[in-house]
Amino acid sequence: MRGDTAAALTVLTSAVKANFKDPAAWYLLGLINWERVKDVRSAAYIKDKNKLKMVAAADSSLRIATQLAPDSARYWLSLARFNIGSAYSTVLFASQGNAKEAYQAAESTGDNLLLAEAADLQGMAMWRRYEASANRGFTQDGQRVQLAMNNNWPRDKALDYVKSFVKKIEPPTGESDYQAAFEKFMVAVDRDSSNQRYSRHLFMALAERGRWEELEGVALRRARQFPLDWQSRLVRGMALHRLQRYADARVAFDSALAMMDEGEREYITRFTRILRPKASKDPQLAGGDAKTFSELPEGQRRGLEEMYWYMNDPLTLTNENEMRLEFLARVVYAEFRWTDDDRNLRGAESDRGDIYIRYGPPDYQVAVQGNANFQAATLTSGATVVWSYKIGLTFFFQLQPGFASTRLALNDQDAVEQIKQAVPVSWANLPGSAMIDTIPMRVTRFRARGDSSDVVVATRMPVDSLLKGLDVDRAPIDFDFRVFDQFVRVQGVESDQQSFRTDTVIGRPAREWTRRLGPGINVVRVEAMQGDSRRAARAMIRLMPEAASGFGMSDVLLGSKPSPRNEATAPRSWRDVAITPGVGEFAAGGTLGLLWEVYEAGIRDGNARYRVTITVERVDRSGVSGFSLRVLEGLGRAVTRTQRGRDKFSITFDRTVAAAPTLVEYLSLDLSGSPAGGYTLRLDVEDLVSRNKTSRSTTFRINP
Repeated sequence: MRGDTAAALTVLTSAVKANFKDPAAWYLLGLINWERVKDVRSAAYIKDKNKLKMVAAADSSLRIATQLAPDSARYWLSLARFNIGSAYSTVLFASQGNAKEAYQAAESTGDNLLLAEAADLQGMAMWRRYEASANRGFTQDGQRVQLAMNNNWPRDKALDYVKSFVKKIEPPTGESDYQAAFEKFMVAVDRDSSNQRYSRHLFMALAERGRWEELEGVALRRARQFPLDWQSRLVRGMALHRLQRYADARVAFDSALAMMDEGEREYITRFTRILRPKASKDPQLAGGDAKTFSELPEGQRRGLEEMYWYMNDPLTLTNENEMRLEFLARVVYAEFRWTDDDRNLRGAESDRGDIYIRYGPPDYQVAVQGNANFQAATLTSGATVVWSYKIGLTFFFQLQPGFASTRLALNDQDAVEQIKQAVPVSWANLPGSAMIDTIPMRVTRFRARGDSSDVVVATRMPVDSLLKGLDVDRAPIDFDFRVFDQFVRVQGVESDQQSFRTDTVIGRPAREWTRRLGPGINVVRVEAMQGDSRRAARAMIRLMPEAASGFGMSDVLLGSKPSPRNEATAPRSWRDVAITPGVGEFAAGGTLGLLWEVYEAGIRDGNARYRVTITVERVDRSGVSGFSLRVLEGLGRAVTRTQRGRDKFSITFDRTVAAAPTLVEYLSLDLSGSPAGGYTLRLDVEDLVSRNKTSRSTTFRINP
């Protein structure tokens, strides 16, 4: 009767009528009826009378089979799976008793395979009890509590609101159910180590409690026993990452990904999991959404994904991309923690999995009796699982009694989509982020041959903070400067190591680099790391393409007092001017040097004629107001000087110089009349021949 369900039902119905005590016939009859409706993953089929009849027929047939053959582990197992998949909360918990009967029957026959299956199923029944009872809190006033969005509490205060009436139960609930489930998973793996499902459940239980060393050991043993089992390698990678053994984690993840087929590899590494769901109205965020990204050609998608991970690598001085490892660890955790085989739901696609992958482990979680019904504004039946993060995000999950799993509260889903749109991902939990300092950096660009450009990179290295706390006489620091293009091709690398004494005041020494870059997007990245303390510092900037021809100007280089390298010859390039680039920090009473270039100015009578206006405004107005700046040299006599209040003034120069494709300008400003604080500087150039205009803005700071 293979493939003919109706004919099979007719034959089996006749068989049980002919012999009511035939357990095999009853068993097969139950399986067929259940197969007809098992694709239904919720209790919605209760509204379908025909399907309801099939479910009832399956239930009665399987029960009769177990009564007629109580020593059949297979019959008990099928009844247990039926109860789990039926979505009836009342019979769901009966599956534990069914699994127990199956275990005892298998134990009596010594059938290890059936015993393993029964132990695993018994463990999952207990695990569902754990899911429904774990991490509970209670309302201190014993009353139902309002959790509606219209109850005058802002979203970012949701955690404060929950904590105001919820108190966690101590010791934490669910411990006995967890332990019982864990022990059964151990039995299942011991009796049948080849079954991936049993191992997956054991991985799940260990990961739930953060038992990373045990999990790493279990996964390693399985990987050695089954060399082609990529799942155990994935899990081991996650465990090693949580143990902060990043090099080993990378090897484990890479070996697992290499073993997968293309579809599974794409699933695990799916980049859209951390993008905003839909396109943003902000033009600066254009393309950074899952929908737009998915519609791009494959090559472009891969390039953008690789660029993202490269730019967000905490330290390129290490061999591992810690952020990408964190992403993989989150995906793997979600897969093994919340995959539900009975509902055909993979963990990374679940609601909790989605939130976990985006934001990591919650900083606070509790389960409260009652459902978060945002429309009715009350907690009613069931339970609400609350997740909250220190970055100000809180999520409410509806515990589904029939499955002992969760989904986002239905009436809160729109609000969650808005959260994912505004904050698509967070890496706040990334280990070691507090050990990474910021390197002050300033990048200045000048046009070069063709469509290339010259960049001058000035930095101040926080050597003092990198050496802090070291109990040695001398310590090395690794320095790294690199530039890569939009295709993540490295355009230049300069690395070196210097040794410093730790018993002297080092300060923050200056370092600079000059590099010629090609067209398109370029990224400049500078790092420093002290290997013993694992302290590090970094700076990075993305340089967007600029016009390579036509009237324009370079960035403004800020630094020491500039002077021509050859007094007898007018500078033809910024390289002909002697100046020490800086990061925009100057000592009070010192000198501020400016250097820039003007390109392709209009020509009249063999000369270029243009107007330069320098506007300086004090933005940090704490303390005494007012400041003054005096031009020491450069550009000649000012045409006008305009004071705009006490904290802003402008100086204008009219320039007439021999025409050239590139015109080099520089000047010095005396800072002696300016107090400490932050300033903005705007440089405007107007071509008096063509009337074209261009401008650049920057900032600087005067330190006491």
